Amino acid sequence: MALKTKWLLTKKESCSCVMPGVYRALAFCEGAVVIFHSPKGCAQIASTMDAGSQFRMFGEGRREQLPASPLLSSHLREKDCIFGGTDRLRGVLRYAAETYHPKCIAVATSCMAGVIGDDVEAVCEEAEAELGIPILLSPAAGFLGGAYEDGVRAMMDQIIRRFFRPQEHVPGRVLLLGDQMGPWGQYTIEVKDMLAWFGLDAKWQFPGYVPVREWEAIPSASLGVILGSVGQANGLLEETAARLAKEFGISFLPPVYPIGWENTRRFIRTLAAHLGREADGEALLQSKEKELDDFVGSVLPVTEGKSAVLGIGRSLLRYDPADTVQSIRRLRMKLSAVVLYDNLTGDDRSAMAKAVRAVTAAPVLSADEGREAIRSSDILLTTDELLDPGTKQLFLPMVALIGASGEISLLRGIYRLLCRYGEKGGIAYV
Repeated sequence: MALKTKWLLTKKESCSCVMPGVYRALAFCEGAVVIFHSPKGCAQIASTMDAGSQFRMFGEGRREQLPASPLLSSHLREKDCIFGGTDRLRGVLRYAAETYHPKCIAVATSCMAGVIGDDVEAVCEEAEAELGIPILLSPAAGFLGGAYEDGVRAMMDQIIRRFFRPQEHVPGRVLLLGDQMGPWGQYTIEVKDMLAWFGLDAKWQFPGYVPVREWEAIPSASLGVILGSVGQANGLLEETAARLAKEFGISFLPPVYPIGWENTRRFIRTLAAHLGREADGEALLQSKEKELDDFVGSVLPVTEGKSAVLGIGRSLLRYDPADTVQSIRRLRMKLSAVVLYDNLTGDDRSAMAKAVRAVTAAPVLSADEGREAIRSSDILLTTDELLDPGTKQLFLPMVALIGASGEISLLRGIYRLLCRYGEKGGIAYV
């Protein structure tokens, strides 16, 4: 019988809605209000996505530190499909101005408003003149002609065009470009920690986390760092970085993303070389390596000599096996096999097999061939949960955590699972 895994659907191209992207681009910008010209269900979807992000933060022991921007809806109804909903949009624009006194309003248009042909652009131009408040508008409507990234792109473009002004750069001031769960997420905290080692101040994280009153000052940053990942959709952050470098002279660090410990090492050395401070970079690396060595020394009595199987069902776009193999070696465990699940097919399977063989001599097995190896191992490190596990499973995150703290989180997950009572079964998450 073949191994049964829970479905894990991934895709290379986004087919999401523009509107949540518009909201996330201003989600924690003090002084901003976001309006969805839509049925109220659309706003509920965005609110649910935001709640999901909050629950993830709580699960990691963190909390959001900024108030969320108000999200309003024009509450389009069935009869508005016939008579149009522009009057409802005018009403909610006035309500937003009178209730919140915002410094900026962003409007996202739903599929319904796009299909019935509401002239949202004209309404926003009239309201901006009437209310004296800048109004940003996403040109795409819902799923029509755009996706989540296009909503973010539209807001970034309009903020840069309407608010940014060339100015003197402040030495040591850094602009972080991208989201990555915000300034309270593990990714951003680690990047800020590495920047602080060099005496740099990561003052802003754009878009989404800068007060409207400070938008004009963003081009004063002397260094920009892209918070991105391999496979970033449509190169959005790289395109924006190139634009800010050309129009405002912000020097951006080459796009090396500190995903996993080896890429973190590359990030530190790239940053140090960019600053001309290679010795400081090596000192930081030594400090982080000592953190890792100290932790590993505390868990080796449990991990050393244990056997592990690595199970993979994702493509290289979503998962790189090199860091996991290195983590197993760091704990002095034996990697007895690498199992490629049946949902990894075609060119993705061939590419993954090649990547695995480049970092380990362990046998690469099919799902059927790997059943006994999984059953007899002490732990299974897996990208997909197995429904009928014969051993303890550690589910690997979609994107590896960064920095020494990220590596320690993975190593601690392996250690704690090996410490669990009983011989078989159970699953843990990093």
